[in-house]
Amino acid sequence: MYLMFFNFHLLVVVSWMLFLLQFIKAVEYKKDIEGYIFGFLSLFFMILVLFIGSRMMIMNPEVVKSGGWFHLKLSLVALLILENIFFLYNFIKKREISIKLAEILYWVSYMFFMFILALSMFRPF
Repeated sequence: MYLMFFNFHLLVVVSWMLFLLQFIKAVEYKKDIEGYIFGFLSLFFMILVLFIGSRMMIMNPEVVKSGGWFHLKLSLVALLILENIFFLYNFIKKREISIKLAEILYWVSYMFFMFILALSMFRPF
């Protein structure tokens, strides 16, 4: 049962990554319709990631004590959640975000997601 949740969690994390990155690009190029679609889909998958991840921690509580990799992963997820909320808030309020900032946050979030997936699959420390 836990492995089924783990596999589904990885799938949802990848979906969140794709929609968040597409949302950042839509904000960068000022596309309204795509921005709303990708923004709310990234928010939906973010909430789904949090729900499934917390469910997995309840099913296997010793993973919380398993090492620094888990705390680093949760810290990166918290930063990505803040970034998702930042972009969605600014998009809904029609505030301008500089192209340079959007480009930097795009690549930072891309690297964070890759690092999160690596930490989840390999658990290095």
